[in-house]
Amino acid sequence: MRRAPKVRAAPAPPRAISIGWTPISTCYHVDMTWELRVGAVQMRSTEDLAANLATCRTLTAQAAAEGARLVVLPECFSFLGRGEGDKLAIAETMDGSGPIMSTLRELATQHGVWIVGGGTPERIADDPKRTYNTAVVVDPAGTVTARYRKIHLFEVDIPGGACMRESDATAPGNELVVAEIAGIKVGLSICYDLRFPELYRALVKQHGAQILLVPAAFTAHTGAAHWHLLLRARAVEDQAWVVAAAQWGRHNEKRESYGHTLISDPWGTVVAERAEGDGVIVATLDGATVDKRRMQLPALRHAVLWK
Repeated sequence: MRRAPKVRAAPAPPRAISIGWTPISTCYHVDMTWELRVGAVQMRSTEDLAANLATCRTLTAQAAAEGARLVVLPECFSFLGRGEGDKLAIAETMDGSGPIMSTLRELATQHGVWIVGGGTPERIADDPKRTYNTAVVVDPAGTVTARYRKIHLFEVDIPGGACMRESDATAPGNELVVAEIAGIKVGLSICYDLRFPELYRALVKQHGAQILLVPAAFTAHTGAAHWHLLLRARAVEDQAWVVAAAQWGRHNEKRESYGHTLISDPWGTVVAERAEGDGVIVATLDGATVDKRRMQLPALRHAVLWK
């Protein structure tokens, strides 16, 4: 992984990486008989780190009790403050032993599940004023197997709605990541990435992803307008499962999230959803559905403008 530059500059074009990827030209012919029970967590994080991690413990245990082998936590699961710079105080390295990473490892080993911490501040050694917004994958043995640093940073000023500048205290990542989770190719993304379909097309068409993760803290204003539309569109156009773990409700006087944690199948059908409140949705994903839709409507093969 590259370190952030000392001086802010336009990020380099993303460099694709993948763990054991399968080219799209062969993905129609590989064994698609896999099944994976997935739990997506919905919570309302605040600036109280200990309370947030306690909620993660409770909801991960609930997901595991319902049979989940993969548990996805939303963006900002560890911390959501009033200002962008507030997170600097709790930022950690992904190979460290701070409370955030220790909790993820503990939950993975305790419940024997894969954990995706959907977005937490990752410390940058040579940039004390910024962090990465990093999704981290931990296997059932407690080992960090992959991490994805959010590429697209949220910059918005909507009259009467959200006004945010994530880049004030966050450095962008520049690598695409497909992790192998329980033997299945899983594409990683975070929140605002959802508005950039080329990212997901690359994860699927170039790197063989069959599941796309979108942990998020979508604002109430933009979520009401676009959340379902964008998630279902990514599922349909890339013919993949989409799992979107979300923040919900009012976090403080400046921030409110939309909620509606959901799981969509490759046909764009929402198979599970939680509109509001802390909780978990659980569904069994399978490769047969991916294979069926890609064979019935081979749009990925027909994407002749994609290079």
